[in-house]
Amino acid sequence: MIQVINKAFDIIEFLAQGNQGKNLGEISSHLKMNAGTCANILKTMLHRKFVDQKSVRGAYMLGPMIYYLSRRNVYRGDLAVAAEKPTADLAKEVNETVLVAALRGNERFVILQFDGNQSVQVSRDFFEKSIIYRTATGRLLLAYLDEKYLKAFLTEHALPGSDWPDADSFPKLQAELAAIRRQGWVCFRQDSNITTIAYPIRENDRTIAALGLFLPTFRFKGTHKTTVLKGMKKASSAISAHLSG
Repeated sequence: MIQVINKAFDIIEFLAQGNQGKNLGEISSHLKMNAGTCANILKTMLHRKFVDQKSVRGAYMLGPMIYYLSRRNVYRGDLAVAAEKPTADLAKEVNETVLVAALRGNERFVILQFDGNQSVQVSRDFFEKSIIYRTATGRLLLAYLDEKYLKAFLTEHALPGSDWPDADSFPKLQAELAAIRRQGWVCFRQDSNITTIAYPIRENDRTIAALGLFLPTFRFKGTHKTTVLKGMKKASSAISAHLSG
């Protein structure tokens, strides 16, 4: 690993947090980086337009090149194209937040997201958290990982602990993931107030992503529950069929 490149990416990730610019002291302190080294990296990133400043010695923020590159291409564009209409249609039909998530390395990324307009919604903070064990899409994606990739994941992430009490040892985690594969989808209550659901998205015989839905538990009942589950199964099948040709 080339440390200076790694530090540059750390700076980008830190600047992406929140809407306020961050000064040199904040950046170097947060990243535990020598201030001189940090300043030199920022100088290069300024020159390449990956970071910007409002004024000389002013706070740093993400630069125009970051936005230019992200707007030109979408991460997993093939998946985004296949999933956009079924996901949007489902969000409109059930009036809930629906998203598509995938694993990249050991992290979960949201590819697409469509929100409902209910007066009570699940906070964005909930499903943007990177704790894979606490989301249905995260659990489902782990269930379909090859054994060697699961072990690689666990070398970087601890066992679930309180984030998944029924999987607090490796044998228990394996059993829970096997149960998910047998059922073919995931549904559980998070903190008693939120229900989170996920269905697999497949490309031929490989699960490459998950269709997720989050809603307040009090709404997940009766005909709405039936509509949600039927709609998710239909949407995940449609996306899978498109990806598989």
